[in-house]
Amino acid sequence: MAAKAAKTAKEKNILIRWWKVVAVFFGEVKAEMIKVAWPSRDEAISSTWVVIGAVAVVAVWIFVVDKATAVTMTGLLRLLG
Repeated sequence: MAAKAAKTAKEKNILIRWWKVVAVFFGEVKAEMIKVAWPSRDEAISSTWVVIGAVAVVAVWIFVVDKATAVTMTGLLRLLG
C-alpha cells in the first residue's frame, strides 16, 4: 500500500515538474517574440513578390534544362540504338 502511495506521489511530482517546465518554456517564447523585429505590411508584400518571382525564374530554368536534357538523351539513344 505504501509503495502504491509513493508511486502516485512520484507521478504527481513528475506532472507538476513537467507543467512548470512547460510554463517556463512558454514564458521564454513570449519574451523572445516581443524582441522580434516584425516587417511592415508593405515589406512583407514586396518580399513575397520577390520570392514568387525567384521561384518562377528557377521553375522556368529547371523546365528548360530538363527539356534540353531529354532532347539530348533522346538524340543520343537514337544515334546509339
